[in-house]
Amino acid sequence: MADSSVEGAKDAEIDGLPGWRRNTWILAAGTFVAQIGFSMVMAFLPMYLVELGLHKDVSLWSGLTFGVSSLSNALVAPIWGALSDRFGNRVMLLRSGLGIGLIYLLTGFAANPFQVFLLRALLGFMSGFIPAAIMLVATNTPDKELGSALGIIQTSNAVGAITGPLVGGMAADLVGMRGAFFLSAGLLFAATVVAVLGVKEQPPRERSGSFSILKDLKMIMANRALQPLFAALFLAQAGALAIQPVLPLLVTTFARQNVAFAAGLIFSLTGVSTALGAPLVSRATREGGAFKVFQAGFIGAFFLSVLQGMAWSLVALGVFRFAFGFANAAVTVAGNVLIARAADREARGKAFGVLNSITSIGSVIGPSMGGLLGNKFGLPSAFYGGAAAFILAAAVMGASQRGAGKAGAAGKPALN
Repeated sequence: MADSSVEGAKDAEIDGLPGWRRNTWILAAGTFVAQIGFSMVMAFLPMYLVELGLHKDVSLWSGLTFGVSSLSNALVAPIWGALSDRFGNRVMLLRSGLGIGLIYLLTGFAANPFQVFLLRALLGFMSGFIPAAIMLVATNTPDKELGSALGIIQTSNAVGAITGPLVGGMAADLVGMRGAFFLSAGLLFAATVVAVLGVKEQPPRERSGSFSILKDLKMIMANRALQPLFAALFLAQAGALAIQPVLPLLVTTFARQNVAFAAGLIFSLTGVSTALGAPLVSRATREGGAFKVFQAGFIGAFFLSVLQGMAWSLVALGVFRFAFGFANAAVTVAGNVLIARAADREARGKAFGVLNSITSIGSVIGPSMGGLLGNKFGLPSAFYGGAAAFILAAAVMGASQRGAGKAGAAGKPALN
């Protein structure tokens, strides 16, 4: 009992941050459940559009339907990030969780593909549950524990991404695609209740003067340490999601039965390896190797994207998707750590809000690019387009580090 009391006292306040360990685990649980709800539809959304009457240019319209929510999210994400610094992240969790759950519920009642498209556009304005959880951890965790805490969140996020497509594929087969949307909404409502009622948050600092979102965002964008990180993570998001509209269609060329389940399984393999890789990445970032891990993730993602495009069977595709998850863990966890370290604690909400907006634009461009490439040059070309984005991201970070190294001679340290 004495040991647990000491541990509780340590958790109660470190660096003035109350209950950060408890927050991390509660948010990990909420993130896990929410990610199941988010990712369930990934396995069958293109097929849902076909069921509702779409029979022409399915790859292209699937990409646009996936991407439109990210476009609308890009417009409001910096605003949500700035407001979270001002009013707290628990409010953002509540707004996003309830809003997305309602939209998923309505999507289950859609009568045609255009209604799905409009609802996905509305979804983007409500997005932000996972980013809000990440921001809450980043702003309420001691700096020396950031890598491990963000690694836990990323692991739970990845495990949810593993489970979601599998649950979605099975639900679509058992209760139909509409029923899967209703189940997804219920899970999102549950995750919101768990997260909002369970976490404690350090009150935002009182600030004098007027509240200017535009001024705050200009300050973040002027941060030279953040600029290359934003660019690289934008490219990474576009590269990772370029395959989103074509992967279920590619699976249909290999699997003739239980296609929704097979697509869900292939989606989930990346989540398995991401979950396995995240703790390893968080340990490496804690030892000061975040930048090297970040770069290694981009290089690995490049080669594995090319191999996925060359896959000759469902088994080969699954093996390459599994390996890709380790590269994904390196990019995601190390990237979040580098963002948090590059921004002042009181500005981290805005920094992650801008990051969310920028990666949301990548989420628009990636699926749209992939859908277009798949339509014009064949399904594997979407993987090659994604590979090009990853190698470009590695080049951006390499150039920024060389520039930072030169600046280091003047007393400005490089990223680590």
